[in-house]
Amino acid sequence: MINLIKMNLYRMSRAVSTWVMAIIIAVFGFMQFGSLKMFLDDPLNLFDGSGSSSLGFKTLDGVQSVSTFLQNSNILLILAIFVVLFVNAEHKAGFDKNIIGITKNRWKQTLARWISAVIGMTCLILIGYAIMLGLCALFIDNFAFGAVAPMLKSFGLMYLGAVAFSAIFFFFTTLFNSSVGGVVASLIISLGILNLIEMLLDMLVKKFISNPKVLPTDIFYDSVYFSFNHESAGAKAIMIFALISVVYIIVTVGGSMILQQRRDVH
Repeated sequence: MINLIKMNLYRMSRAVSTWVMAIIIAVFGFMQFGSLKMFLDDPLNLFDGSGSSSLGFKTLDGVQSVSTFLQNSNILLILAIFVVLFVNAEHKAGFDKNIIGITKNRWKQTLARWISAVIGMTCLILIGYAIMLGLCALFIDNFAFGAVAPMLKSFGLMYLGAVAFSAIFFFFTTLFNSSVGGVVASLIISLGILNLIEMLLDMLVKKFISNPKVLPTDIFYDSVYFSFNHESAGAKAIMIFALISVVYIIVTVGGSMILQQRRDVH
């Protein structure tokens, strides 16, 4: 397993797409800083002091920076494209046929592939977040780093959510065995296209069940992720969020492993 991960990481480090995505996420981090600078400090006097009201905070700290960067559909889209490109490249380049096709335990390569994708995704997140946070600390007047523990808690929870999303993107790419299928599924999930369907399902459930304990929006992961308040979440809310995240990871990665194990390699 370790050798498979090393092999995947070596291929990832040599792939042009990896460096392109690294540049894209670095630019994204810079753009997030620019947006915050414009709204909070208003250097061009565009908002007459009202820019911060649109953000919901007047002083940026570490916890709020987590929401700005990680709890963001754009960052999920970038990560989705990275995961889809990395996973699909193995099949496109004939790696499945040459390596996976000669072993009975194809699920091991699938698991190693996802772990490698998470490692690469983690590096991208750290690059983008470090750029945004560093620039904010240096150039935004209304920046106050705040306590480290709440920031690490928020970052850890949102990172867990990003890992769960990576597993979902990974599953759809494996399911369709195509980058097109993976990208389309990722777009639908990342851009909130499912929200309308989830809201309609909520209405349908409420129509037939009075005061339901669980609604579809409590289960669909995009709603769970974007509605989760990591800043003020208590122990119970954190446990529920973590449990849902882990369930999604187990189901989607496990499903990908089963698909790969049973699928003929062409």
